[in-house]
Amino acid sequence: MAVLLALIVASAPERLLDSNVAAGVGVLGSSYTVTGSRLGEGLLVPTISARGVFAGFVVEGGAMVSAPLARGGSLFTLTGAARVGWSGQRWSVVAGVVAQFAPEAQPALQVLPSLRGQVSFGTAGLSLGVFDHLGLVPAHLSVDVGPFENGRFSLGWVAPIGLIGSADLSLGSGFGLRFTGFAYRLNNVESAMLLVSGTFGGAR
Repeated sequence: MAVLLALIVASAPERLLDSNVAAGVGVLGSSYTVTGSRLGEGLLVPTISARGVFAGFVVEGGAMVSAPLARGGSLFTLTGAARVGWSGQRWSVVAGVVAQFAPEAQPALQVLPSLRGQVSFGTAGLSLGVFDHLGLVPAHLSVDVGPFENGRFSLGWVAPIGLIGSADLSLGSGFGLRFTGFAYRLNNVESAMLLVSGTFGGAR
């Protein structure tokens, strides 16, 4: 039976997405313009995420804690996300929800939809996300390049005004580093983040 399962797995087509686990820490900066003045703060954001791909069926989730870097800043918030979907050889779609819990906010719990779609044309492709990256990015359209022997890269536009980019670097034996950054302006809000994660499994 074990030999039969191994043969089935080996003969299964390669999917655009693969299973992986990532854990990292980053810095998130945000500012708000109110009646001619600007208020801002920096947050420390540890994150963890995981994805499982089972014969094309995709299950993924993640969590993030936001804690102020300076005394007197916003109290901590806890964000969680869960999405399900499907991955073919050249395309994938996952959808779900992002929930943020902030004890001092009104309401304390906010829930948003989350969507990400990808298509590959070989060594390049496109990805579209709505409330992607644990809900931190409202909407983005990115160009994905790779995979190469040492990783893959992505650069895109964040609506209405902003940029997002990432780099997955392979360190061998299924381990790697992932660098993710974005900066955008939405109405009177400006947000920027740099996140460094360690990854285990695939980089897609």
